[in-house]
Amino acid sequence: MSLKAVVLAAGEGTRMRPLTLRRPKVLVPVAGRPMIEHIITGLAAAGIEEICLVIGYLGEQVVEAIGDGRRLGARVEYSWQRKRGGTGDALLHAADFIGNEAFFLGWGDIMVPPASYGAIAEIVAAEQPEALLSVNYVEDPWEGAAVYVADGHVQRIIEKPPRGSSATNFNNAGLFVLSPDFVEIVRSTPLSSRGELEVPSAIQTILEGGVPIRAYEIEGYWSDVARASETLRIGGEIISARSRSGVIVHPDARLEASARLEAPCLVGPGVAVGAARLGPNVCLMAGSSVGPGAELAHVAVYPCARVGRGCRLSHAIVEERAAVPEGTSVEGSPTEAVVLEGS
Repeated sequence: MSLKAVVLAAGEGTRMRPLTLRRPKVLVPVAGRPMIEHIITGLAAAGIEEICLVIGYLGEQVVEAIGDGRRLGARVEYSWQRKRGGTGDALLHAADFIGNEAFFLGWGDIMVPPASYGAIAEIVAAEQPEALLSVNYVEDPWEGAAVYVADGHVQRIIEKPPRGSSATNFNNAGLFVLSPDFVEIVRSTPLSSRGELEVPSAIQTILEGGVPIRAYEIEGYWSDVARASETLRIGGEIISARSRSGVIVHPDARLEASARLEAPCLVGPGVAVGAARLGPNVCLMAGSSVGPGAELAHVAVYPCARVGRGCRLSHAIVEERAAVPEGTSVEGSPTEAVVLEGS
């Protein structure tokens, strides 16, 4: 069974502001590259090469950044959701692309290990399930959807259960494989209380209709990257997963011999680093620079940004082409990253 993929990437990402004031959420960098690139390359490596991105807010930037997808090993086309109507409405914009074939469905802000896509494709090829839903282990699924699983299949899904009320640790991880009939089920699904068509409501419909839904547990990291601070946390996990040492330095980067790097740490192409201390959890993107005496921890420096001499930054994001004056001291928190837009 060959698969196409539909990736919903139209949202505004309001909780990610100010990063999403100038770019769509799916182009916010995580571990040195836009979120949507992680997804496309993962799908393509799994043999899921035909991809439709449903875009909306600042979608022109997505088209410019991704193009036809060949650079990432895929064949990408686009459908526009010009007016907000919910995730189900976004899926309906890709109905012509889906046609009469089973398809992979995901969101443009779900970060999982790339191997997850291959594992899903293998299950589909071997078992040809009528539907598949991915789950991830959490302490309490109250922020997402509690998924009850037995014998490898989904038994119940409870959206946004009260904190502490769930008898399962499985959360809906937001990756699906669905039959083409699902499109018509979405069309006939009642609007939510917000007046929108929602994919989770349609999933509930097929579950209640007796369709067996195969469960697949994501192994490794998972995030829906809801806030700016989460781009830092999950970025560190991705960097750690990519390198045994947890330190990745591009051959074109220039580092002073006395610079100190603590994993996880990624230094991109064209980066210049003086006698600074980087880490843990630092990502320096292409063409950025860090002056001598600077100390950075839990920090992402976007392309062509500059961090001056003697800066002390923690839980912070330095915007593209921003310049942080020397001696600047900024301390965010694991839940509230500070976004520096320069001066």
